[in-house]
Amino acid sequence: MPEITRNELLYKNQYSWTAVPGDNPNKTREDADRFSRHEGYEVLHLLNSLTTGDGKDLPKRSRLVCEWMIRNELPSTTQGRSKVIQWLIDNYTKLEPRYPY
Repeated sequence: MPEITRNELLYKNQYSWTAVPGDNPNKTREDADRFSRHEGYEVLHLLNSLTTGDGKDLPKRSRLVCEWMIRNELPSTTQGRSKVIQWLIDNYTKLEPRYPY
């Protein structure tokens, strides 16, 4: 699986890597629909959970494009893990050509 690591993230130094009170980086299943674009472990988990439409792994570059989209293009009104994933699906083709890296 072409998972990305913390060190490969484009914005690794701009995320919080400490769980806030009431949040636990190891309880992603219990926290399934909560998503914070500012918490590195949540972004990393979401990116590494993404697959193609037919269930195959995404290339690392595609995962990094999604990270860029989340960081720079995701509307602040789009909240919740499932809604972020749907937004990525709906906007990837349009935004990918603007990926600057």
